[in-house]
Amino acid sequence: MNGSAIYISYVITEIFCIFFSVGIIIKANKNVGTDLQMRHFRGMALFFIIYLMSDIFWALGQGGLVPFNSFLNKLTNAVGLVAVALLTLGWCIFVIYRIDQNKSKNMKLLMGMHYVIAGVDCILTISSVFTGFYFYIDENEIFQFAKGYNIHLIFIFIQLFGSGIYSFAQSFSNKQVKLKKEYRLPLLFIIIPSATAVLEGLLPISPIVPLGIFLPIHFAFLEIQNSEIYSDALTGLNNRRRMEIFLQDMIHNASDEKPFSIHMIDVNDFKQVNDKFGHIVGDRTLQLVADALHNVSDKLHGFCARYGGDEFVLIISEEAEVQESIQNEVNTLREKCADLIPTISVCTGCATCRSGAITATQLIAQADEQLYIRKEIFHGRMKPDAENK
Repeated sequence: MNGSAIYISYVITEIFCIFFSVGIIIKANKNVGTDLQMRHFRGMALFFIIYLMSDIFWALGQGGLVPFNSFLNKLTNAVGLVAVALLTLGWCIFVIYRIDQNKSKNMKLLMGMHYVIAGVDCILTISSVFTGFYFYIDENEIFQFAKGYNIHLIFIFIQLFGSGIYSFAQSFSNKQVKLKKEYRLPLLFIIIPSATAVLEGLLPISPIVPLGIFLPIHFAFLEIQNSEIYSDALTGLNNRRRMEIFLQDMIHNASDEKPFSIHMIDVNDFKQVNDKFGHIVGDRTLQLVADALHNVSDKLHGFCARYGGDEFVLIISEEAEVQESIQNEVNTLREKCADLIPTISVCTGCATCRSGAITATQLIAQADEQLYIRKEIFHGRMKPDAENK
């Protein structure tokens, strides 16, 4: 009975993983990625469920809770190993599609490598039911891994390291913070399952590996979903919704000892950029300003977001010449692509908060009013001393 109890607890843990995985499949739609990306992500989660179901059947059989024999033992484990190979493939292809949406030669080559490795791995797994290359059943009717099983592990790690390193390398060439963080997520699919595989070797008959696979899937989905909810699609900065939440928290904690400033930033004559050069150049212009703003925000330990259109927000807790800093950063970045982006200048308006008595709407209105004055001065419709009144 004690042996059966161990397997029952094993099964219960994996059943919970199945329920959570079904939830991820339902939620993994086009709202968090392209249809092609989400198709592979859902496929990965589906193969993970198949792996769990085969593992559950094996545990019930080993515990004497369902009819089980040598052939069913082999077949169940073969299904599980094939599912692992295919969920690894699904994850890697999802990562590649997420990173390289232009379908470059490197992408096609990497994808081809993954499909070949997964295909060979599946063939060797299925044939092991008859050849015993990956696994066999010993004279005591106990499942054992053969020496050839190391090849299966090598195939899995080649795929995970291939997509993981490719993704990690791409994170250095992308300036968007949202994407940098997302591109480093695949490393979790290497570190966590590897650590849990070692732990399961020390603690047999424990569902540590299934949890080690589930955790990075779940964490990756939450991170991607969170980035889609709170990030601006064009610039990669925080969006207005995230800014409003952050601003409410800052106001709640504001005092004379802990003041902060909100800066509204606007691109001068942006409409003319769109009208004269087109919307593609307009988008590049906004992306460059966003990169400049993010660099300044990092230096000042602040929070930055796209408010809407050509307006941005910077929230900082220290005094600084924000307009000058952003303008200098914009000029520096533009020097690298002067042939693609026209001359850009920005205006800023600032409001300081020293009390929780003010609302976010009122604070933004104050900063916006100062921005309006700066814009009027820029266009020569108001004298420079007007902003001091």
